[in-house]
Amino acid sequence: LRSIQRAVLVGGAAALVAAALLAVLLAAQLSRPLKRLILATTRIAKGDLAHRVPVRTRDEIGCLGQAFNEMAAALESSEKSRQNLLADVAHELRTPLAVVRGNLEGMLDGVFPLAPEGLALVYDQTLHLADLVEDLRTLTLAEAGHLQLVREPTDIGDLVRAVVDGVRPTAVEEGVTLAVDAQPGLRAHVDPRRIRQVLGNLLDNALRYSPPGGTITVRVRSEGGEILVAVRDQGPGVSPQDLPHVFERLYRGDESRSGEGTGLGLAIARELVQAHGGRIWVENEGGAVFTFTLPPVDSPSSAI
Repeated sequence: LRSIQRAVLVGGAAALVAAALLAVLLAAQLSRPLKRLILATTRIAKGDLAHRVPVRTRDEIGCLGQAFNEMAAALESSEKSRQNLLADVAHELRTPLAVVRGNLEGMLDGVFPLAPEGLALVYDQTLHLADLVEDLRTLTLAEAGHLQLVREPTDIGDLVRAVVDGVRPTAVEEGVTLAVDAQPGLRAHVDPRRIRQVLGNLLDNALRYSPPGGTITVRVRSEGGEILVAVRDQGPGVSPQDLPHVFERLYRGDESRSGEGTGLGLAIARELVQAHGGRIWVENEGGAVFTFTLPPVDSPSSAI
């Protein structure tokens, strides 16, 4: 009996020791990746956004590490975008400010006469700066999801014709013909002011690259349960290397499609269309064709 009791005690003690060792091993196995996550979190907090944690398992800890790496990658991408934006804005501001400063200094020093022509140049540059600031404000609000839309049922064909009529005097000066081909009765629940802004930006872009004697056509049609609005010009089109980037803020492509402007018009158009639940893209078909979609007035997404 004593031998049995002794064996039970020894076995129980051995089991306790084994359980304790197993618990220690499991705790160490769990604590190592958690310690790596804590260290990585500290490094991220200190600005090392390129740091990642090694993921060696597919269990919950591994999934946590993978989620952490995805979060870190998103933060790094956001920070790079912020830095690029600041650099681009500084570049865009430098030229008009240099023109304004140079002309004003020349006038103060008596090098340039205080003539209407010189003042007009300074005034034009201040208008450009004001446009840039307002475009940046609109784009920032749209990207943050804070841009308020005042939606109402709107006939898209009528809206397009109104915007085109407003641009027509400029087109006549440039020797460009504007045409509208709108399917009647297409209505969408949109903010008319913002869609006018989208169309104005696309038409401004098309006019900038249309040759004298060319035609810009705005077509409105229904397809696949969506309203499609396409702005087609007869310019040089968009080079293949620029196609993926034309909607990026402050992006300027090759010389054939470079020109005046804030460089934010297409980025704003994209954000405004997406805020309405639509899509926007560009293709080359004998010129550039910018197309965006809107949900019709009876679509659930049109009431978002």
